[in-house]
Amino acid sequence: MSLINLNNEQKMIRDEFRKFTTSELEPIAEDIEENGVFPKDIISKLSELGLSSLIIPEKYGGVELDVTSLCIAVEEISKVCASIGTILVVNNCMVAYPLMKYGNESFKEKYLNKLSNGKIGGYVCEPEIDLPEEKNDLKAEGDNFNFSGHREFVLNGDSANFFIMPVSTSDVNKFYIIKKGIKGIHLTSKNLLGMRAAGFAGAEFKDLKLTKEACFIAEDKGGKIQSEIRDYANIGFSAISLGIAQAALETAVKYSKERMQFGHRICEFPMVQEMMSEIKMKIDTARLLVYDAASKADKGEDFGIASKITRIYCGDLGVFAGLNSIQVHGGYGYMRDYPLERYFRDAKVLQLLETSPRISKSQIAKELLK
Repeated sequence: MSLINLNNEQKMIRDEFRKFTTSELEPIAEDIEENGVFPKDIISKLSELGLSSLIIPEKYGGVELDVTSLCIAVEEISKVCASIGTILVVNNCMVAYPLMKYGNESFKEKYLNKLSNGKIGGYVCEPEIDLPEEKNDLKAEGDNFNFSGHREFVLNGDSANFFIMPVSTSDVNKFYIIKKGIKGIHLTSKNLLGMRAAGFAGAEFKDLKLTKEACFIAEDKGGKIQSEIRDYANIGFSAISLGIAQAALETAVKYSKERMQFGHRICEFPMVQEMMSEIKMKIDTARLLVYDAASKADKGEDFGIASKITRIYCGDLGVFAGLNSIQVHGGYGYMRDYPLERYFRDAKVLQLLETSPRISKSQIAKELLK
């Protein structure tokens, strides 16, 4: 009996996303990658089908699905285009989730409905390590603040309608909602190794006015809420890595059955069999970790350590699967005629996106040593 038992609704979600990726996404996936442009048309189609606001309550126009269902959807999408998987995870896990859990009714009504209607939300990543060039310059003006500084990554930055922005100092831990186009913020596109269509941006802030009315989390003691958001997103990001790894394996298996060397299909060679077997073993392990962490979140259990372990393992898996699938292809694996190089590049970016494996390991150790 499988340890992962999907209910009928979850199987239907998996089938719907497979149908969507086959008909709508696969034919243009390479073009999306080649152009490196945020795929607005695909996101619009997902929104029309109600597939971009999966965890948002029906009250606000969403589908109100659980985290397990979100992971199923993200894994299926990421097999074909990890950039779109990333857009969905940011929209749901880093924007909708904190609004759902911590926003008052006014914020929920306004911004969750925007997300459900196809608007994109962005997230301004705050550095885990306070580097000199990333330090806050925060000046109080009564209940408001003026902020100047730099942020290396704004997720969904290219096409977001609004941004969630955490601001932390030794005295202040708050979350603000910033509208795109507001005075004091300048966004620049990022040209990264992978995830070229995910819409990452950098941000420069100069005297950005952070008003009391724009603050939807007034105090985050000890950074606990920010850590919770990161842990929640870790589950979604892990599902992306899992999807990439599964796609890499399927591509390698297909090629190994077709490629002839010395009068034999290369799938008959022990070294090739070993590489594909190792990828498969790691994928099955990763899938158990992803859906265990998702199940904990759905049950209201503490998912912090589980999500960190899952993110680290799946991040390593994506890179491992990409690299070894390239090895199965030999010299062809390095050519852009095959999608392996894209899988590998996307997996490497995702491994380090928004959080560092080393910092996650340190946080796991701190929990163990309490």
